[in-house]
Amino acid sequence: MKSPIKDSLNFRCGSFLKKKIKEGSIVHSFLFYSGKLELSLAAEKRFVVAHTNKYPIYEFWTCAMHDPKRVAGIAEKFFPVAHQDLFEVLQKEWPSYTGHYTRAGLFFLLNCCSSTGDISCGELKNENFNSYALRCLKSFSVNNLYLRRDVDPNYLSGLDTVGKADCLLFPVGKYSFNLFEEGKSRGPEMTLVNHKKLKEKLEGLDRKWLVAYKYHPKVLKAYNDYEITMISKYGQPTKHTKMCEDIVIANF
Repeated sequence: MKSPIKDSLNFRCGSFLKKKIKEGSIVHSFLFYSGKLELSLAAEKRFVVAHTNKYPIYEFWTCAMHDPKRVAGIAEKFFPVAHQDLFEVLQKEWPSYTGHYTRAGLFFLLNCCSSTGDISCGELKNENFNSYALRCLKSFSVNNLYLRRDVDPNYLSGLDTVGKADCLLFPVGKYSFNLFEEGKSRGPEMTLVNHKKLKEKLEGLDRKWLVAYKYHPKVLKAYNDYEITMISKYGQPTKHTKMCEDIVIANF
């Protein structure tokens, strides 16, 4: 089950997560975006509740799950994007367009054509909007994945609403030092993760959880009291930091 949305993270730990999380488990995942890891789990008989507090992400996935061909058709009407200046206008103004499916179509178009896989930033790459990307969207179908929109601006508050769950999943991605980030402008689909606050929240939870990062030495140091598995670009556990692509931290 392939996601129609791309991102720059390109997690390699999907196979490891399926070994760590047994079939039939109920998984609540936070920071939902491309859904690569969540869809992989859902396709293998895990029941995934995907949380996002970003309405544009919730809206796109709702439309894609109900009528992906309609989303693709609208995206095709806006393609090709003539030049970088127009692309930047769309990146800024797409949330103001009228209609759920129109915004969902623009979400897909901008994601495809962005060099970073973001919606509100990145350089124009028209060549990424191709027949393969459209086919992935038009044929998209999913089972065992349930969207949940958390309305609190703080995504960590959604943890307090979780009912029955065998495991919580946090595909965080890239680590940063969170310096000078509070005042930065962000697109409506972007989430600022304060890595220190996330760790503090996890330490206070009486639940099983997993966190996935791209490799960074500070992550190894921050979570050295927990079980850490380094994953290579081939999706296999590795003991060598030079071969590490992903880091998975678990409290079980």
